[in-house]
Amino acid sequence: MLKKALILSLATVFVLGPLALASAAAPALWILLVLQVGVWALKGLLQVLIPVMVTEVAPARDRATGQGWIGMAGSLGAGLTFIIVPAVASLPGGWRWAWVLAAGGLLFLPFLRRALPESPHYERVSAETGGAVSARVLLEPRYRRRTLAGFAVALLHPMAIASTMSWYVYFPVQHLGLDPWIATLSVLVGGGVSLAGFPLGGMLSERWGRRPTFGVSSALYALATWAYFQVDASWSWPLAGLIPSLCAMTLLNATTATPLRASLTELFPTALRATFSGAIALAAGAGAVAGYFACSWLTELLGGLPLAATALGLVMPLAGLVFVGLLPETRGLALEDEDAALAEAQRRGP
Repeated sequence: MLKKALILSLATVFVLGPLALASAAAPALWILLVLQVGVWALKGLLQVLIPVMVTEVAPARDRATGQGWIGMAGSLGAGLTFIIVPAVASLPGGWRWAWVLAAGGLLFLPFLRRALPESPHYERVSAETGGAVSARVLLEPRYRRRTLAGFAVALLHPMAIASTMSWYVYFPVQHLGLDPWIATLSVLVGGGVSLAGFPLGGMLSERWGRRPTFGVSSALYALATWAYFQVDASWSWPLAGLIPSLCAMTLLNATTATPLRASLTELFPTALRATFSGAIALAAGAGAVAGYFACSWLTELLGGLPLAATALGLVMPLAGLVFVGLLPETRGLALEDEDAALAEAQRRGP
């Protein structure tokens, strides 16, 4: 019998198919916008469900490794759009064919139905806790510190990423005077290098722990950001500084993302894990928006994008300090221990 998380995941993939086809056939812009709200809402739901499922299904020694692999898969999928959209641009209908291809996910539903495992924790935890657990438990003394710290890291990390990594084409073209195709090529090289960061983050998280991996990677990310925005148009070969620092930034971005995703899905018992994952997804969206506004404000205040982005790169090690200083290490954590502690607290009552 299929359980709730697996049913929800399969249903999400199923509904995304028709929404993609409808987007391809949208006769007006407003209709396309309405459809895209649904697409992005369901995409966000999958981004909450999948890390939770990996944490609950993978053995304790491989949880971060699993998060690294799904991070790499997501990055590969996003990278394919850089190939697909230009490839279909010359066809009748142009960009609409990209959405037709996106609907091809429906073809994988039978495979997903057979291959995706359900969490072994769900039924046992439902019996132990007597049903749903209120989100208010996240702010009870046992969980309050990790809830607030996790929320802060989930806000600060995308704030740093959005304010520093959004200018990979703009900065080389507008500030360094490079041709757009050269800037795009450098982004593709950096994106390719970034793929190695996800398994690297997983490996280091299993060997060192989540906290040291995130702490060191976040500090190095700020250094790479400084090096990237130090490249100047007066240099004889600006690409000699641009590409290595860009590759370092993308690699470290992926390396920090893996222990972050692993830790934030391991901090709480099964009954609260998806609830907290949904909350931090909202925090991540708010952090990205805050990053864009902060970069705009600091660009005017400091007199240019390079200084503004470099300053905001320091938000990443700030997230690292919160992560290392306030969150417990979760490497090797037995999820059953947290489940049992919550069940006992529920039985004792307030």
